[in-house]
Amino acid sequence: MSRAIYQSNPFPEAVEVAEYLRNHSDPSARIAVLGSEPEIYFYAHRHSATGYIYAYPLMEEQPYALTMQQEMISEIETARPEFIVVAEVPLSWLIKPKSEMHIVTWTRQYIQDHYERVGVADILSKDHTEYRWAEDSTHYRARSSSVVYVFRRKA
Repeated sequence: MSRAIYQSNPFPEAVEVAEYLRNHSDPSARIAVLGSEPEIYFYAHRHSATGYIYAYPLMEEQPYALTMQQEMISEIETARPEFIVVAEVPLSWLIKPKSEMHIVTWTRQYIQDHYERVGVADILSKDHTEYRWAEDSTHYRARSSSVVYVFRRKA
């Protein structure tokens, strides 16, 4: 039903991702979700490393978008969350033609420098999502344009 109404939004995947986070982190761990999936915090029973739990306002063509992105970045860098979840799902970001893209560029570099991939949820169709965890996720190549990645902070 979720796919029929919300297309490739990762609502079913949020449950699996949250379960992984809950099973692989301490209850006091902070996580960051880059996208618009605040339900992951709820399902995982983990607090956010930032006050920004939706990406939509960060991508709106409005004068505070860059400032909001910089604030989110600062909060994440300060909190140094144990896990970062990145929703590379078009509907999770709603990027517009004139959206400020600073946070997207920052995310790639920050994750490369400080995190390692530990999970992938590749939404292949309305009926099938390919999940890969731990070692199996490291070299997995996504086959769709709607993917949720889980990264753990490097030791």
